[in-house]
Amino acid sequence: MSKVGEIGLYNYLVAKNIPGIKEKSAFHTLRKGTWLYGAPQRFTDIYEIISGAVKLGRLSPKGKECVYEIVTPGEFFGNLAFLPDAPFNEFSKTLTATEIRSYDLNFLKHLMTHDPEVAELFYGKIVERWNKTESLLFYIRSYEPRKRIEMLQEAMHKKIMTAVNREVFLDKIISLQDMADLTATTRQLVADTLHSEL
Repeated sequence: MSKVGEIGLYNYLVAKNIPGIKEKSAFHTLRKGTWLYGAPQRFTDIYEIISGAVKLGRLSPKGKECVYEIVTPGEFFGNLAFLPDAPFNEFSKTLTATEIRSYDLNFLKHLMTHDPEVAELFYGKIVERWNKTESLLFYIRSYEPRKRIEMLQEAMHKKIMTAVNREVFLDKIISLQDMADLTATTRQLVADTLHSEL
């Protein structure tokens, strides 16, 4: 594992005395249900989750949330703006009290092109997110709806620490509708499936 992977991005940048790190990054503690950004906000900072969890998704034309990913400590999110003409319609909303560190987009992109260790970290994080998305799509195409729900519940049955130093199981803090979105099913089927497991 690289040094940045061992000690974390912020600590790595501080240890290297990177100019501007204090001005180009910020630490935030957010309450449950806080929106970090939403469509049509085109450019965002890049966020690193320190504790807690955030759901990512899009809003339907009628304004209904549709969740497509849950991100947890150690993951990064935001619009890296690698595809300059691609629309960015994502929203992000905290699922628990959450601590994040935000980084200025241009500052971080400069580091990614000038520091091989930062580049290695981000390429790895991008591939992890792609893999998570590809796995989710594979499960949707390969398994029956109830099996998808059971598999998601099992995958989400992991502890995370919130910003208020409370351990919670991820599967207990996401809503039935969020689970339905992530499994391409309905809230009613999720409720029925989880209830029948009891």
